[in-house]
Amino acid sequence: MKRANVWFPAGVLSLLWCSAASATTYINPTGKTTINLSEKANNSSGFYLTKVGTREFFGDIQITSAEGAAGSYYYKGTFNDRASRRGRTIVCTGDISIVRRQVGRSVQLGAEVTWKVKGGENCPSIGQTIKVNLIESLPRPNASGDYTYSNANTWLTETAGSVTWPAWRVSSRDGELNCRQTPNGAIQRVYRADRDPIAAELRGGNAISVANGQPWLLTRQGCYVRANSQYLQPVSLPE
Repeated sequence: MKRANVWFPAGVLSLLWCSAASATTYINPTGKTTINLSEKANNSSGFYLTKVGTREFFGDIQITSAEGAAGSYYYKGTFNDRASRRGRTIVCTGDISIVRRQVGRSVQLGAEVTWKVKGGENCPSIGQTIKVNLIESLPRPNASGDYTYSNANTWLTETAGSVTWPAWRVSSRDGELNCRQTPNGAIQRVYRADRDPIAAELRGGNAISVANGQPWLLTRQGCYVRANSQYLQPVSLPE
């Protein structure tokens, strides 16, 4: 890992918890790094991908402990990464820690990630400790306020269009949102901001449908809500 150029800790932090529906994304605008973390009984592990110049790097993470305290969650473990494709072999190993917490007074979540490089092969950063603060990247509506198939997903990759952000909440002024049998169809149920979280239907892939030029979100209750920031907003994950 070329720590002197700070290529590795900068970028996108994508955390996959116990299931795919618990993923979230954190961004540092100075670079691109993706970390996927899966917490399962007796199998807490993960991986990360990053790129520097024309070379790509792949790393493994093994989580050894996890605990929560005072609005934060702490993960500790080890990492091992390796440069891919042509060029000199570069392998770096060491300890990694991830701290999730709310960012100031905002509703966004942040992830403070620390790499302590201890060994490897041709690793230029042995003995270094790198700490980077990343900010969660929730789906962002377009200029019309709409969440489309391409911008309603910052979970895997914003423009993939293959998966939709899983958790949402009512944001309408009156605190209510109609869920219809079909887009623009008859009302099947009403979601209320104070008590009804909205889960996107992920079993069919993308949950966004377009009717008369307007995007609609298919929910796990089998009905559709208007996918616009005037009525709907994404929720941080894990909740």
